Amino acid sequence: MENLTMIKTEDQAIQFLTTLQYLYPLFHPDDDPMDVINNEGSREFNDEQCEYLSKRLDEVYNILSDPCGVVHEQIRPKMKMWRFYYNNKTK
Repeated sequence: MENLTMIKTEDQAIQFLTTLQYLYPLFHPDDDPMDVINNEGSREFNDEQCEYLSKRLDEVYNILSDPCGVVHEQIRPKMKMWRFYYNNKTK
């Protein structure tokens, strides 16, 4: 796989994390894609996908100082599936 930088701006980094959250809501930026297991007990991502995701996450970490904070404070509170959690967290 080519060593091409794909994520170059803060907006791209946030969009990547947002897309990742919608597709894999329990995936966390600190997770190693190799360790993500689906509900059938198999790895969610093959080797090529893991390499791709790891490179993109490295790019995200080079742009955002706290990708995890972005996920928890900006992305998940806007997602319908997480609203109940975040709306009741402060009560």
